[in-house]
Amino acid sequence: MTELAYSMVLDRSALARNVKPLERDGYLALRPDEDDGRSRRVDLTAADRAKLAEANRLWRKAQRRFEEIYGEERAAALRVALAEIYSDEFAVAFGEP
Repeated sequence: MTELAYSMVLDRSALARNVKPLERDGYLALRPDEDDGRSRRVDLTAADRAKLAEANRLWRKAQRRFEEIYGEERAAALRVALAEIYSDEFAVAFGEP
């Protein structure tokens, strides 16, 4: 869960609140980590894999539309800038762990 929270730019408590309805509705399952009993792992269910495939298709469509309007070069430059802002090096420069 910690790694997932980090990759989603959420703290663990916010992720836990967001995961509960997905688990309740059968989109994912939580299980204990085999290496660290205090940690939990998130597994996708078949229903979640189908939703993820649909979401990826819609995301790609939205990205193509964004590039049509904003321009491919500008969109690429924006993605680079956002990746730099999200980088560990950027966080360290601001004194974040």
